[in-house]
Amino acid sequence: MFAALPATLTVSLLIAGCTSTPGASETSTDAPSASASPSPTGDSPHQHGSGEEEDHPTEPIPEAGEASQTDAVAAAERVVTVFARPTLDEAQWWNELVPLLSQKGAVAYEGTLPSNVPVTAVTGTALVLPASTEVATLVEVPTDAGLYIVTLVRDSADQPWLAERIRPAGQ
Repeated sequence: MFAALPATLTVSLLIAGCTSTPGASETSTDAPSASASPSPTGDSPHQHGSGEEEDHPTEPIPEAGEASQTDAVAAAERVVTVFARPTLDEAQWWNELVPLLSQKGAVAYEGTLPSNVPVTAVTGTALVLPASTEVATLVEVPTDAGLYIVTLVRDSADQPWLAERIRPAGQ
């Protein structure tokens, strides 16, 4: 009778182990996916947990100063002037426009046919729109095809303004 006890105990432990293992593996399988980051690199401002946000507090971006606004007006007028040449061949138009564009702007306008651009001239002085900062601004540029809005960006106040978007006002 006592000889059967170790065998019964062993079988009981094995059964208990088998029934708890699926639950345990389900829990361990579910846990990582519940906390896994959806981004390919795993970086997310909400998941660092290293205290980065506390170590490097975000400072507000200052509004665009007078010199910055003057530079933005010049940059917007220049990019629209270069953009507004529908009679140029595509290669020359692109080669002159791309240095004035941000990386995102270059991607957006790559393949644009200059003959499809309705603007042929800047007809007045551009105006920086409200809520402009030292690193992002909207500039309204009067043209022979109506008002155009140029979105200008830069990484810091000591960098040149680059156009990210050139569009008719109201779009």
